[in-house]
Amino acid sequence: MKSTTIIFILLALSVNLGFSQEEGKKNSLGLSLGYAQLQRQDLIFSPFVHRDTSFPSVGIHFERRSKLYHKVAVNYVNFDPMLDGPFDFFLDGEQETAYPHSLNFVDLDYLIGKSKMINDRSSIIKGVLFSTNIQALNYVYGRISSFGYLATIGLGIFGNYEYDLNERNTLSVSLRLPLVFWKARSPYLVNDDEFIENISSHSGLKTFAAFLGDGKPVTLNRIQQFDLMMKYSYQVNERWGIGATYWLEFIHSNDPRGLLSFRNTLNFSGTYLF
Repeated sequence: MKSTTIIFILLALSVNLGFSQEEGKKNSLGLSLGYAQLQRQDLIFSPFVHRDTSFPSVGIHFERRSKLYHKVAVNYVNFDPMLDGPFDFFLDGEQETAYPHSLNFVDLDYLIGKSKMINDRSSIIKGVLFSTNIQALNYVYGRISSFGYLATIGLGIFGNYEYDLNERNTLSVSLRLPLVFWKARSPYLVNDDEFIENISSHSGLKTFAAFLGDGKPVTLNRIQQFDLMMKYSYQVNERWGIGATYWLEFIHSNDPRGLLSFRNTLNFSGTYLF
């Protein structure tokens, strides 16, 4: 856990130095809404592939472009997959209806890098990525359900290529690749002794901290994850811009059991420039 604390301190220092030393500020604050589609198989909970489409997928991001490039982005989406339509079952002689699963995803990314012009129309931004991925999972099986979680704190690299079609229109492609992680994931037996001890406080914050504390540092041999984004931006005027982004998130893990997840998102955004 000490290595994770050191990473936090270094990132905080880099943000502070970058914001205090840079001149010629150019900032943007944006809000995005869109559709997301999930295809996921988690062998801890089920051998089946779960699929769902969700609206809205919401996000907010802040960018600062000067001597250094900074970006902070937060995204949230909920999925309610079900293998078949709602079905009825009986409990103590009473008819009940089964609920779908509920999968909640929260992503928090911080990027810091350096921009370099390739020619008059194109540029590339390269730098360091700090990503947090929190997933709260509730798998419902008729009258019973199982709560689970996946939390990763990753440190890696990113690259962003931008091409100006003209003064107002821009296309960009971005790849984010975490390389080392602090990973916490539900145990294979779902509700083992340690899990029950973690939830005994009946406090959401303490329980989350306990789950996160049960994690361990891992590299690409235990989990593989990347985000691929393609974006179109249109600058309406000096203050406002609009855009559309396609986002593919891929996650694969083999510990303690297999996990394979694809999330496709199409977001439309509005941006305020200042």
